[in-house]
Amino acid sequence: MLKQLLERTLNAFCEDYKAFSKHHYPTIHNRGLSLEHLSSAFLRRLLSISKEFTQDTTAILFSNDVAHQPSVYLFTFNNEKVWCIFPPFLNAKTEAKSQIYFCIEALIATNQAKPNDHFIILCDHWFDRTKSSKALYYWWTGHQPLLINDYLIQGIHPLKTPELLSDVLKVQYEMEPITLSITHPIESKQHQSLLKYFLCFALLQYKAQPSFPS
Repeated sequence: MLKQLLERTLNAFCEDYKAFSKHHYPTIHNRGLSLEHLSSAFLRRLLSISKEFTQDTTAILFSNDVAHQPSVYLFTFNNEKVWCIFPPFLNAKTEAKSQIYFCIEALIATNQAKPNDHFIILCDHWFDRTKSSKALYYWWTGHQPLLINDYLIQGIHPLKTPELLSDVLKVQYEMEPITLSITHPIESKQHQSLLKYFLCFALLQYKAQPSFPS
C-alpha cells in the first residue's frame, strides 16, 4: 500500500505543480519552486492522501541545514517510516550528488534509519549544456528517455554515464531502489511539457539486515 500511496502522491503533486505554474507564470517557468515550497507542497499532498486510509500518519521536520545538506522530514504511516529527503539540487555536479549520499549515510550511521525503512528523494533540476546535466537523466533513471526525439527537439541531448545512482545506493548503502523517475510538470503556453525542467523522484527501501546483540 505504501508504494501506491507514494506514487499516487507524486502524480497528484505533479498536477498541483502544473496548476501552480499556470497561476504564477512566468516566475515558475523561470525558476521553478523554491526548496521550501517544493517540500511543503509535496508533504501537504502526501498527508492529505494518506489520511484517506488512516489517521495514524504524521510528517515532522527532522533536519533543515540547507546550507550544508538536504532538508529531511520523517513521515510515518501505520508505523512505517519514510525518510523524505529534499536536496537543493541546483546543478548536476559531484557536490550536489554527494549531498544526497552524505544525508543517507548520516541517517544510517546515527541509527536513525532502521532496516526496512523507506526513503524518498525529491528534487528538481534545470537542464543546462554541461556534461553532468546532459547525463543526469541516465544517472538518475538508468536509461535514456523513451521519447528521446522530443528532448532533441527542445535542444536537450541526453548522455549516458557509467555511474548510476542505483548502483551507488545498492553497493554503498544497501538501498533497494523501488522507483527512480523523472517527470516534467511545467508546461508551455502551448500545453507541451517543458522538458528542460526535471522533477526527480526516488523511492528506496533500506535492506540492511538488522543487527542483534550477542
